[in-house]
Amino acid sequence: MTNMWEQTAAMAKQHEQAGGAWLKLANDGDTAVVVFLGEPYPREVCFIGGRCVAFDEKLRAQGHKSSLRVTYNVALYSSREVKVLERPTAFFDTLMEVRAKYGLEKWAFEVKRHGVANDPKTTYSILPECQLSLEEQQAFQALRLHDIQKLHTAEAAAAASGTPPTSAASAKASEPVDVKLAQAMATALKALPREAVDRFLQKFAVQRIRDLPASKGELARAYVDSLVAEYSAESVAGVDPFGP
Repeated sequence: MTNMWEQTAAMAKQHEQAGGAWLKLANDGDTAVVVFLGEPYPREVCFIGGRCVAFDEKLRAQGHKSSLRVTYNVALYSSREVKVLERPTAFFDTLMEVRAKYGLEKWAFEVKRHGVANDPKTTYSILPECQLSLEEQQAFQALRLHDIQKLHTAEAAAAASGTPPTSAASAKASEPVDVKLAQAMATALKALPREAVDRFLQKFAVQRIRDLPASKGELARAYVDSLVAEYSAESVAGVDPFGP
């Protein structure tokens, strides 16, 4: 019974994280097992009205103080869904130590929050969870990353217009996936074994690629990229070096 409770809690966490670009670790004890991808994106910000905004000369002239926040592309280890995680410099300092000791490309790490919501003394631990096989490393590194700068710009525009980002996401959820994106995924999947296609359809609970909702388009594209990398790695691994 204990195992089922733990499995259900893990599934609930996955569903909570699904559907958005940002990785949420909002409460004390929240954890995620991730693979760090790409390069960090630093930016100067300040907090106004409980909201994090980009720091500029206008805000400096008004007497506001800036702080540094760093944003990362990370992939959830269980699903390979690419998320965006933003944390203060203390997190970056810890990550630099982890990077020097383990190397970020070769490991999946558990990131855990220590501190309740809105606690300024909140810290985060970063611990190695499991070492990645060569095939897993290739699959994760092949994932499509979020354009962090554009993501921040879109968030700022939504905040300035007074339109909650969730409103746009809700509207998009009812739309079908983009035709060009569906065609690109179909082309990629056709080149893979039937097993890969079945895994894709089962994961997204659809019978046809064009049945995908637009809200899952980026997640589906990332999953197709991971399948292509996975089966390409298996193909290379299966080549007989002494064959004709």
